[in-house]
Amino acid sequence: MEDNKDTVNVETVEETKKEETTKKTYTKEDLDNSFNAGVKKASSEWQKDEKYKEFLEWKKTNQNDSEKIKELQAEVKKIKEEKSTLNKEYQQLVNTQKVKDSDAKPDFVRFITSEVTSKIDETNDFDTVLKKFKSENPQYFGEVVIKKVQTSPKLNNNNGASTTNSIMNDIIRNSVK
Repeated sequence: MEDNKDTVNVETVEETKKEETTKKTYTKEDLDNSFNAGVKKASSEWQKDEKYKEFLEWKKTNQNDSEKIKELQAEVKKIKEEKSTLNKEYQQLVNTQKVKDSDAKPDFVRFITSEVTSKIDETNDFDTVLKKFKSENPQYFGEVVIKKVQTSPKLNNNNGASTTNSIMNDIIRNSVK
């Protein structure tokens, strides 16, 4: 019996040694390589599929469409800004013409236009504010009158004899009247 036990023990030791030698330990690198190889194989098979190619084409066209939409939106924004600027300039010209047509003196057209424009609000439009401004400030409207005023004294007297003293006396008397 003792022989049996010895043989069993020898056999189990040998089997254990064989198992230990057949067990292989895998490193992280080995696992990564194995996984990457499987992924490559699967993706190469998938990339050959017709539906995958269709998907890539669809994705490209969608990206192109998205880029085109962004470009068009930027262009629309730019055009709106230009339109807004042009509308403001046009309105300014219309307002200036209205001021000119309201018999404003040419020297004050820009001033009147800016004053009236600054007083426009939700309840008053340009024409209403212009009429009010015209009634409150008549000095800026009407014909331009150039009045010549003589600032030098008259040196010739009716009797012909003019002295400085008489000229000065006449000036003083005329200013008192």
